[in-house]
Amino acid sequence: MDWFGYTGNILDIDLTENKVSVINEDVRDLKRFIGGFGMNCKLFADRFKPLTDPFSSKNFIIFGTGSLVGTIAPGSSRTVAISKFPATGAVANSCGSMSFAFNLKQAGFDHIIIAGKSEKPVYLLISDDHIELCKAKEIWGKDIVNTTNFLKKKHGSSGVIAIGQAGENLVKSSMTLIDKTSTLGRGGLAAIMGSKNLKAILTQGTKGIPIAEPKKFNKLYNRLIERIRNYPHRDSWIELGMLRSLPVGMLLTAKGQKKKARQCSDRMYLKKMKKRRIACPSCPMADKDILEIREGEFSSLITYTSSIINPLLMFTVDGLDTYNQAIKVFDLISRYGLDSLTMTALFEFISKMNERDILTNEKLGFEWKRDYKTFHHLIEITAKREGFGNLLADGWKKLVEENKTFSNETLTVKGLDIIFEPRFLRLGTMEFEQIVNPKGAHVASGGSPTYVGAGGSLDKMKSHFNRMGIPESAFSRIFSPPKKEMGVNVGRLTRYSEDWYTVLTSLGLCARAQMNRFFSLELVTELYNLITGFNLHQEELRLSAERSWNLLKLMNLKEGFSRKDDKFPSGWFKPLKMGENVLKFRDFYGEVIITQDIANKLLDDYYDERGWDKQSTYPTISKIKALALEKYF
Repeated sequence: MDWFGYTGNILDIDLTENKVSVINEDVRDLKRFIGGFGMNCKLFADRFKPLTDPFSSKNFIIFGTGSLVGTIAPGSSRTVAISKFPATGAVANSCGSMSFAFNLKQAGFDHIIIAGKSEKPVYLLISDDHIELCKAKEIWGKDIVNTTNFLKKKHGSSGVIAIGQAGENLVKSSMTLIDKTSTLGRGGLAAIMGSKNLKAILTQGTKGIPIAEPKKFNKLYNRLIERIRNYPHRDSWIELGMLRSLPVGMLLTAKGQKKKARQCSDRMYLKKMKKRRIACPSCPMADKDILEIREGEFSSLITYTSSIINPLLMFTVDGLDTYNQAIKVFDLISRYGLDSLTMTALFEFISKMNERDILTNEKLGFEWKRDYKTFHHLIEITAKREGFGNLLADGWKKLVEENKTFSNETLTVKGLDIIFEPRFLRLGTMEFEQIVNPKGAHVASGGSPTYVGAGGSLDKMKSHFNRMGIPESAFSRIFSPPKKEMGVNVGRLTRYSEDWYTVLTSLGLCARAQMNRFFSLELVTELYNLITGFNLHQEELRLSAERSWNLLKLMNLKEGFSRKDDKFPSGWFKPLKMGENVLKFRDFYGEVIITQDIANKLLDDYYDERGWDKQSTYPTISKIKALALEKYF
């Protein structure tokens, strides 16, 4: 058959046997799971063996793209990876961007399935029809930046997913980077690749992606791109990137650190840090950063990041005195392939435990100070699994096992440190979704109107709901929280935020606020149909997302996850002191203090909205039948 949007091909790699084969996709599967996130779930579930060790050769990694990737559809560059992750033991998807997915589609493949373990280090080369497992002796032991530079110099323009020394050493929080810029795989994807002796994957493609109805697509594309170009705030997004969305200086000011806050101002960023902006293929916003330190002890350092927010958030930690230090430690973390959020949380946690003589210098094996030098040392010993770093490399769960008193001191969910702090940001879907996501705390749950206080009035929320494709029949339930003063029930809303995020990620579209705002379920359905030649209704796209989410849930239930794991950190229910401010765990509008009882009711409402049993969290039989998932139940 003729393929449009899709390539129709899945690349199947057996590292143990050094074998490469191509699987043909089934159109029926694509219409039910769309691509990217959804097809990843389907492909993984078909091969899934419960209770497999994440580092076993029997664990799979599947990389996927969406049907819009490889076209000029704005923001269509997402790479999605699914596996069983070592930090949490959960089956989960992770997303990244840059040029890997674009090149994979152009080479003629929608997904890559990787199984087994290579006897010696290798990297996977995909260059159109040329597929080869190449010796990685020259790059094993190199950091991510040097690995990526080496491969791009050797093979030319390409998309590269690479791991650093942390992945090689099976650090459970290690991550990969795409094109040394975009993070992929919070929770240990790099360690899974390391366990398979897979150093990197390189994609190059020149084939092109046929479009079913090019004239109609171009007409719709031109309308959309014109709307994006005319967006009043586009220039400031391009100038400031994610700093426009989350001013870190505001956080530092709240902590009473005005001197540090001034170092994070727009002016300082533009004058002292920003080298230039880079974009993913087809992105009209260019929100990725190349940073350059222009003065001081780290002068001339150049580093890449998916957002200036990443290094600046590290600057909020007591112990880093200058933005230069923050950028330097971030660069080191990126090169090793560690998680900057986890390393920041570890530095803060160990500092507090050391000050209370719970983690003494004797236990740590070195003198602990709240300073740059200690942070640098912490990164080194964790990435290399040296001394106390060997314990840290096994993650939060192992740390708590070593000392049970830590369980009430850590702000973690399912073994991952939290990202969105509701005592500061209040309780929106991004904060709540950290609890119910199979993976635990992660960075995205879709285009919710509660994102970093974006919601405004309830009427404004309704316009967001319509854009996301939330059925009107659900509005009354979403506006029925446990206490009337809360205004919105984030438990029920989170279900639809997850579905919206899944639609975007299955199509391969960017979910960041500055791109997400231009999409609606109606628009992306039209784009999908014009590109693929299918004739799906927008409700079928929404249903595919719900199907994918339920399938992911079923896999994790088989891993032993249940309601007991959807646990709010106990620390959230205690006041948070920030400078002279004392912050409490409040609802999105700040009207109600969230108690454990209210939190439990929100969980009940989330499960109910999903069609899951409130106690076991299993999808009901009627839900399974409605989604045609009987095979996996």
